[in-house]
Amino acid sequence: MTNTGATQIHALREQSNQAIAAHDADRTVSFMAPDIVVGVAGGPTLTGRAASRAAFVEQFADRAFVTYVRTIEQVTPIDPMRATERGRWVGRWRLTSGMHEQGGIYTAEWRFSEMGWLIHSETFFEA
Repeated sequence: MTNTGATQIHALREQSNQAIAAHDADRTVSFMAPDIVVGVAGGPTLTGRAASRAAFVEQFADRAFVTYVRTIEQVTPIDPMRATERGRWVGRWRLTSGMHEQGGIYTAEWRFSEMGWLIHSETFFEA
């Protein structure tokens, strides 16, 4: 993996954050491999892009939900076609009592394919 790969992953993560903030489920999952596996903090393991899309649709229907933001702390190349990402995540909900935040750390594996860099797995841990 080159610095260009790390730069692309940073840009894709920012675009993913923007898709979540816009509550756009289709765009949100467009960064994911079809066979993605997501370990939800304190929740289930989602297998496949369709399962992740359904979870986002449900989350976006919650009027209190604002966004999730994932902030990269490190991208590490495994080989030219794979990289790991780790960082911090925060979720935000607008409640009658004010803004509520929940967050922690996450790891992700990216793989390069004919479709470019896609997320193959993500695991989120609550702090």
